[in-house]
Amino acid sequence: MGHIFSLADVERYERWFGSAKGKRALEFEQGLFSEVWRPVSAQRVLEVGCGAGVFLEWFRARGHMVTGLDPSSVSLELARERLGNKVRLTQGFAEDLPFEDNEFDTVALITTLEFVDEPLLALKEAFRVARRNVLLGVLNGFSLGGLQYRAQRFWKRSIYSRARFFSVFKLSRMCEKILCGAVPIEWRTCFSLPPQLLPYFQFLERLPLVQRNPFGLFIAMRVDMQCRVRTVQTPVFEKLPAGVKVSAHSPGCWRSCAGPPQKSMDM
Repeated sequence: MGHIFSLADVERYERWFGSAKGKRALEFEQGLFSEVWRPVSAQRVLEVGCGAGVFLEWFRARGHMVTGLDPSSVSLELARERLGNKVRLTQGFAEDLPFEDNEFDTVALITTLEFVDEPLLALKEAFRVARRNVLLGVLNGFSLGGLQYRAQRFWKRSIYSRARFFSVFKLSRMCEKILCGAVPIEWRTCFSLPPQLLPYFQFLERLPLVQRNPFGLFIAMRVDMQCRVRTVQTPVFEKLPAGVKVSAHSPGCWRSCAGPPQKSMDM
């Protein structure tokens, strides 16, 4: 289940995104997702851990059909105030999504994995309900800012005292473990320099070479669903092709041992 945000937590986030620093940070994070995602048409998007709807608003403004899920009733209420009936909002948990297999084109977890109890299970659920790709936005434990947040746990209580941190390499390994092998992954990072220096060095943060270094504070990653895995809808009656292996991590899936999959026309 993980940490459920209280009213104080949500208000703190809202104040941050409403500040000059928060608006700049949000602009950079959304810019990274624009670079790594690049959808060619309108998508059915699920944001897991949507909070008060900051990214839901961004997705919808770009013409996507958006659903938000969060365990916090306080967060969902603020999201309703922000977006009204423009999006579908559901209360639930990342580790047990109340949706059908492949129900959405894209599933996004943005600053969500940090606060769930079982991030691997949350990722499995995201891949289960996604059809095209999964977007991940996480705090980088290998960045200068991430190291600072982790060190502050010993003398300062904050929302990040409850968070876990990831890296580009750890996220990639987790995805490969769930999907039974290497899959197409695209990523960028931002805030390689301390955030207080951002107003003076914005041009550096926008350089592709800087965004492709694995040590920025915020990681934006796209994982494509182009893998040799197929969900078994009716396992009792399913006849498995010769030469396939059943996934040890996801017993409801089988994996072809033949070469890489052919790219689907609707990807």
